[in-house]
Amino acid sequence: MTHAAWGALQDRIAAAFGIEPEAREAIVRSMLERSAKGAAGYWLQLFLAMGIASLGLVLGSGAVVIGAMLISPLMGPIVELGMGLAIGSPFLALRSFTRVAFSVVMVVTSAAALTLTLPFYEVTSEIAARTSPTALDLLIAIFCAIAAAYTTVRPGSDTTSTAAGTAIGIALVPPLCVIGYGIGTRVTSIASGAALLFTANLCAILLFAILCFLLLGYSAVSTAELEHAELAKQKPGAIRRVARALQVFFELRHGWIFRVMMPLALLGAVYLPLREALARVSWQVRVRTAIVRMLDALPQSTVRSSVTVDHGSVAVRLVMLGRTDEAERLERDLRDQIAAVAGMTPKVDVIAVLDASALEEVAASVRASSTPIDVAPKEPELALVQRELAASLAGAWPHAAGPLVAWRLRFPDNEPAVVEVVHVGPALGAPAADLLGRALSRDLGAEVAVQDRAVAPEPIVAEPEGGWPWLQEAQPALAWVDDVEALHGCVEVPPSPGEKPSEEVEAVLAALRSLPALRSDRVHVREGARWRAIVSAAPCAPPEPAPADAGAAAAPGAAADAGAAADAGAR
Repeated sequence: MTHAAWGALQDRIAAAFGIEPEAREAIVRSMLERSAKGAAGYWLQLFLAMGIASLGLVLGSGAVVIGAMLISPLMGPIVELGMGLAIGSPFLALRSFTRVAFSVVMVVTSAAALTLTLPFYEVTSEIAARTSPTALDLLIAIFCAIAAAYTTVRPGSDTTSTAAGTAIGIALVPPLCVIGYGIGTRVTSIASGAALLFTANLCAILLFAILCFLLLGYSAVSTAELEHAELAKQKPGAIRRVARALQVFFELRHGWIFRVMMPLALLGAVYLPLREALARVSWQVRVRTAIVRMLDALPQSTVRSSVTVDHGSVAVRLVMLGRTDEAERLERDLRDQIAAVAGMTPKVDVIAVLDASALEEVAASVRASSTPIDVAPKEPELALVQRELAASLAGAWPHAAGPLVAWRLRFPDNEPAVVEVVHVGPALGAPAADLLGRALSRDLGAEVAVQDRAVAPEPIVAEPEGGWPWLQEAQPALAWVDDVEALHGCVEVPPSPGEKPSEEVEAVLAALRSLPALRSDRVHVREGARWRAIVSAAPCAPPEPAPADAGAAAAPGAAADAGAAADAGAR
């Protein structure tokens, strides 16, 4: 095809999309003449997008991450870089490349710094989704790149929705935030996976933006005068020197081939690991689907199961009602069936829990036997689960929620296991409780929900005349001491102004002594300046020694009542 025929074809394609030659020149001119005054707004939007995306990823909120995608301005300089390579403008290409490079460094560094300030680290579904890119993600980036080029050459209200959809689809800032998260948590696999996703997106945008601009005839736009004018405005520096040096290379007869080959070569390099990742994901889905079908076909005696298929390993954990020999037979059958599907030897654990009929069979065999049976002691499965749960809680507990003083494990009917956590500090809140439940579920290999029980660490204080309101507020707090052995209650009662306590003080003390919590020796009552009660994980601090004259002047009646309350608690 001759140069004239190629130019005519470009004009016809551009005319089909309503793009006139004057419009092409205007778009190129607007990119070259970009004012430096807009730089502050660009960096502000990019920083806000980084903060919103990072927190949305940590909380696992897809809606928040989408909001960050809409705010992010990073698509602009990448498209301008593609335009600079398409039209052979070294100044536009170099300036856009510089902004893209600094943007990447700023987002990754800021996200890593923000990660270091977080009170907990949990790989949510939003983070995990950006650590395992495949060739399908590359295909998404190609479609978004074409849409981005279209919104660039056809700015206006009719392409507003397209621009918004492109920003959501391509997702440039979230992968960079995941890279920062991986650096902040020192998890190399997270950072490298997100870096591969961002590189694939960047290369796809560049390559197909260049091809779209070439197809629409933007290479025919003469930029020599605009280039010289913009370079003249630049202060002597690195960008000006490098742009002049690249001018010779860009003006070669077949220079456009080299400009297209640069992103194409990088795209080809990232395609190989993306294709391998797609094959791995396909294998995981196929194996997981087959295992779920196998488990669904099992009898109703199976009460709980967990399946893990990841990175060439398969693990299945099953709990069934029945005898041990039945569990061993089922374990062998499942191992053989899964190995045939996965092409590897899986790890299969089937735990047998005796039901009523199995227990009756065991009891009958014991009664019928005349010789004693030596049974090797075996640790109950529940005790093993409790130890695993205690270790997992110790590692995943957020210290900002205060000390963990107790926990309980419940098994509701037809629902996941529930772990009730009791701690002295602020309430976890729904997001933190959900993240803690996911961490426990991952460690135990079974679904676990967390139910928060927060004990307020603040003391309950009232003036001497406010005894009854104080007692009503202190009673629920002191009930924790009766319920949780690791808690201690410290109570102070005010002194009486006379030799004998007032009727109100005596009534409050009598009601206080009747509380069930005071039956515990972990509740200590002593004289103080006001009514005061506090529940904590540490024993009560010993009272400060009072001066001799102050001790002599203290009212004996109130002290006697306080001691009586303490004696009642000890009993």
